[in-house]
Amino acid sequence: MDDKRKQIIVNEIKMWKETKMIPQEYCDFLLAIYTEGTEGNTRKQNGAGKSVKKQAAVSAFILALVAIAVFVIYFTELHFILQTGILTAFVGCLLFLGIHYANKEIFYPVFFVGAALILLLFSVFLNEKLFGNHRYTLYLLFFANCGLWLAAGKAYKLLYFTLSGLLGLAILLVSIVI
Repeated sequence: MDDKRKQIIVNEIKMWKETKMIPQEYCDFLLAIYTEGTEGNTRKQNGAGKSVKKQAAVSAFILALVAIAVFVIYFTELHFILQTGILTAFVGCLLFLGIHYANKEIFYPVFFVGAALILLLFSVFLNEKLFGNHRYTLYLLFFANCGLWLAAGKAYKLLYFTLSGLLGLAILLVSIVI
């Protein structure tokens, strides 16, 4: 197609976009086709890049908190109350951020996953320190964790939390029976 025809089509698509005759996404798509990617909505592409960077930063933050939690539990000789306070603060911070960002465009379920991992580590730590690795208290703590996963899955419509809670309960029941 010659350049004059392409320019006429591009101008027509721009007019459609300004007058909102067709959705903006379609106009951007058509502009990208007819201009071979040299024109179009670069704002949307930058927004997508920022979203990916934001998700990567949030994931790195949560991974760092989980790593610090493991370090605090297994590689430090801090007092039990201090370790408990640190882990409770981590879980509380992640839960607060998850609830706060649940209605925003941030990838909020990652906060709940991080809180669940730290809480699971914390449960095993509490069983070891308070109950001397007693099997039945560990089962009770695991039941509580699975119940929390189910509740979070139902409350925030997170299928993987609901399935994890159900699967955890099933595995726990089988391990108790066997």
